[in-house]
Amino acid sequence: MWLTQLLERNRQCFPGRLALVDERRGVTWAELAERTTELALGLAELGIRRGDRVAVLSQDRIEVLESYFALARLGALFVPLNHSLAVPEVAGIVERVGAVAVLGESELLDRHTVLPGCVRIRMAFDKPAFAALGTVAAPTELPLLPDSDPVAILHTSATTGRAKGVTVDEGSFRAIGLGWLAVARPDDHVIMVNCCPLYHGSMVVSLTYLAAGATVVLLPGFTPQKALVAVERHRATHVWLVPQMLRFMLQAKASRSTDLSSLREVLYGAAPMPLDVYADAVARLGCGFRQVYGMTEVGGPFVTLGPEEHPAPGDVTARIPCGRVIPGMSARAVGKEGREVPRGEIGEIVVLGPGLMQGYWDDSAATEEVFLDGWARTGDLGFIDEDGRIHLVDRSKDLIIRAGQNVYPSEIERVLMSHPAVRDAAVVGLADEDYGEVPLAYVVAEDGIGDRELLAHLGENLAPYKRPRRIEFIEQVPRNPAGKIIKKLLRDRI
Repeated sequence: MWLTQLLERNRQCFPGRLALVDERRGVTWAELAERTTELALGLAELGIRRGDRVAVLSQDRIEVLESYFALARLGALFVPLNHSLAVPEVAGIVERVGAVAVLGESELLDRHTVLPGCVRIRMAFDKPAFAALGTVAAPTELPLLPDSDPVAILHTSATTGRAKGVTVDEGSFRAIGLGWLAVARPDDHVIMVNCCPLYHGSMVVSLTYLAAGATVVLLPGFTPQKALVAVERHRATHVWLVPQMLRFMLQAKASRSTDLSSLREVLYGAAPMPLDVYADAVARLGCGFRQVYGMTEVGGPFVTLGPEEHPAPGDVTARIPCGRVIPGMSARAVGKEGREVPRGEIGEIVVLGPGLMQGYWDDSAATEEVFLDGWARTGDLGFIDEDGRIHLVDRSKDLIIRAGQNVYPSEIERVLMSHPAVRDAAVVGLADEDYGEVPLAYVVAEDGIGDRELLAHLGENLAPYKRPRRIEFIEQVPRNPAGKIIKKLLRDRI
């Protein structure tokens, strides 16, 4: 009942304070609690029951979170859908989870006219029928549910293949929320602009700050202009984004004339922070920075590096460490045999604690593969230093083994990005008859720059075995909405 208790506590403590704001309206904690109860009763009248799965297809708006809270109150599972997915992809997810209903924006619902036969209810947020849900429902006692009940199926970002449905319970939300708040310690006057979508694990960050009584401002799709306007208009104290979003905001013409003085903290995650972006942001924003390292399978954000621990831009030689694990969760680096490696030695990061998922929906084989003696494997390679901070090196699936030597694509990408003419870069493995695999670099660069100059730059900064076999120039590095490089698309080009 964590989500229900969250609403009840804030209704009692801050009834007149804004809880959620989008481009259309704002709702107070009292209004949000009341509407959630109405929705739960209305959905129950439609036949939604405990254990049912309900898909939500929408850009970020207040009704999305209202639906999540209402479905949790009923014991039904909300299944957020990436609104940019193609029609067959959405239909595939809906069919796999057996969703009995799809809620969302009418424009998106109209695009997905053909859905599997399991769907018996379609309802648009922006139609009168949704607004009327529960407003005339007879008072009914809603069930009290244990935190062990599954509450959501959150799909992975699928940078390497088909998205998996991560089944989480309210106990996971509670564990991550309380652990995070114990470290971040936000006051209840936080106003956070959420630039990240509410359809995957990053939404746990917003739920966590809502638990503290914060006001969360939702954007229906990120643009630098929308984010800048939202920070200034709402006098935001926090903004939650991925590093690429921060780059775009700083590059926007309006950034120089926008009043961003209210910002106290920039939360960033999903991808490494480019050092040039960090240096520019520190100089121009004058606020603190908090790194968010998380994974949907472990409950979302389980590691953070706070403002007081962030190094000065000139002191960063490679990349900023992710930080320490939050209270209640544990992490270690393990070798190929699954044994913990010494401090400072690279291994796969594995995680243990009450935030872990229950498993992948209807996929016991994948669930078994991701767990190692009860620890969840992140697929991230990294090490833990003497102060307990986690440093990430690369994804295990992206590791290139050249004639028996480990080559980390992220290291090559970092060196490429240090060249002033390079705007973006991604490195993947290329099959080679002599060495097994060699690096291939894809680069987005300014006009006039050639591969010869970039290879010379790499030669000055990397050992010979780490240097790419060749460089290909492309117009854009493919990234998902969380800012992660979709390397599968780059490998498909080879």
